[in-house]
Amino acid sequence: MFKARNPPNISFPHFEYSKATDRTGIFTVRGMSGTNMKLSTTLNPTRLIYLFQDRIASLKKAALKDGRLKSCTSFQVVAAMTWKARSIAVDIPDEKISTILIPVDVHKRVVPPAPPGFAGNALVPAFAHATVKELKEEDDSSLVRKVQEGVERLEDEYVRSGIDWLEVNKGVPCEEDSFSLVSWWELGIEHGEFSWGKVKCATSVLLKPGLVMLLPGPEGKGGLSICLELPDDQMELFCRLMLGE
Repeated sequence: MFKARNPPNISFPHFEYSKATDRTGIFTVRGMSGTNMKLSTTLNPTRLIYLFQDRIASLKKAALKDGRLKSCTSFQVVAAMTWKARSIAVDIPDEKISTILIPVDVHKRVVPPAPPGFAGNALVPAFAHATVKELKEEDDSSLVRKVQEGVERLEDEYVRSGIDWLEVNKGVPCEEDSFSLVSWWELGIEHGEFSWGKVKCATSVLLKPGLVMLLPGPEGKGGLSICLELPDDQMELFCRLMLGE
């Protein structure tokens, strides 16, 4: 039910995807202006930035302050602020377009919805994009709204148009000046318990460039942790922006 149509009918531009390129021996580091870099064994440190519940509440309050949004979730506001802070921290030029990709389960978004028991992969990247200048200058409410619109966009026709686009163009998720935000925040992984004790930290074994993860905060404290990989100087700026320092 998730195969391309015949003939394909591409009815949207699909900025969430890029056409595949020859990447023999190279890879594209997201957030680095599409610069192709030789694969290196040197990895930047992966760190967790903890956002207290009070900080998240403060971000939501700021986003709702001007009255343009009726509501917003904690995820939406953290996603928007992570997008802004990371784009600034990695020093993407102001005129360049920065893109955030958010995997969304579309089992129930297509018509007809996937039947009970369907076990296939049905994750489609929602996207929001803006120039870095816009990210710096627009109100928080505007950035949160872009994130909301990205997810709302994934209705049946858009999803099927995207499948057709991928079939025709053999594309991949947008690579240039982009990153993917994956949420493990509310999966309950922090409640795991083994014979030797409870889980203290659960995260991806390998965090690739261009991937940011939202993880549960310390048990009993609420909040969440942002897990990402950046060079030290960029990480320092990212932390300051996210923590409001």
